[in-house]
Amino acid sequence: MSFISLSRTPLTGQPPNRPPGSPRSSVASSTETISLVLDEDAPLLDSERDIDDLVLRLRGHLMELGYAAPGRCPAIEKALATARRLADTDVPAEYVAARVHLRHLAEAVKTVISELVAAGLVCGHRPECPPADAADREAARVRARHLEIGCSELCNGVLVFEDTGCLLPAGKVIGPRRSMPLAATPCTAVTS
Repeated sequence: MSFISLSRTPLTGQPPNRPPGSPRSSVASSTETISLVLDEDAPLLDSERDIDDLVLRLRGHLMELGYAAPGRCPAIEKALATARRLADTDVPAEYVAARVHLRHLAEAVKTVISELVAAGLVCGHRPECPPADAADREAARVRARHLEIGCSELCNGVLVFEDTGCLLPAGKVIGPRRSMPLAATPCTAVTS
């Protein structure tokens, strides 16, 4: 089995390019890679090359996840620091030691995702909630209800108001969707 490898890039700098309009988040792709490493039903890694490829993928995912919460929360920063330390460590040459290193790195990336989800910075739902810029943005799950001001905060950061108007995380306002009034028709008086 051969996995697509990512080029070695430092864990700082610009996030990798995503195809425009890509519906997949970094959490979904990270979770799939973590499953390849940690799930008992995952295919067996046949060679050191497979391990190296997965380590590179986890490094790339970690880099993407790091952009979700720079300096936001001590728990997230601690999880990121631990995972980055493992990602920067050279993979041992011996096969069993390399597998152990890979598992530790996958667990560390999984912890980063858990901390980001707990802080509400990324979506942890399955299926994923639509992003704030999608047409179906209001299908996201409710994160918090603010009855005192008449709105709900969705998982994707959109505020939906009781009048069906929305406020997107970037500050864009979407006006309420109101039904169109029926065209005025003249009333005819009925005389008896």
